[in-house]
Amino acid sequence: MALINRVRRVYAASTILAVTLFAFHSFVLVETGHLLLKYDLPLIHFLGMHISDTLLLLTAFAILYVTHFLESVAWALLFLRIGEFKSLDDAIYFTGTSLTALGYGDITLKGPWRRLGPVMATNGILLYGCSTAFLFMVIHKVWLNAGS
Repeated sequence: MALINRVRRVYAASTILAVTLFAFHSFVLVETGHLLLKYDLPLIHFLGMHISDTLLLLTAFAILYVTHFLESVAWALLFLRIGEFKSLDDAIYFTGTSLTALGYGDITLKGPWRRLGPVMATNGILLYGCSTAFLFMVIHKVWLNAGS
């Protein structure tokens, strides 16, 4: 019975973590969009269109890269907390490959925790999908700038 209660608590924690990461990711996308729009025209006037557009893209990529790494670390800390991995390195490796849906399979979850893999992968697919859509919009803006 104690194991069943622990499994329920971990699944509840993973659901809360997934929702929290959705909220965090949404916040980052909205704030990054506002930041890029706020500084786009001043940078164009100061640096020119070509350099400004390059900085716009690099900034978006860098912010999203750090965001996805932090999200991977958050999942890794959950797995460390439940004792599924002995090192942060292994936990980050597992979560990084799972969130991207790459899933090498050389490190897997055991016992009742293996069901968390698809939960985490679904979370990752949605987060990376939102980032892809966001980057598409940034690239679209750069193309529009280039045409004007």
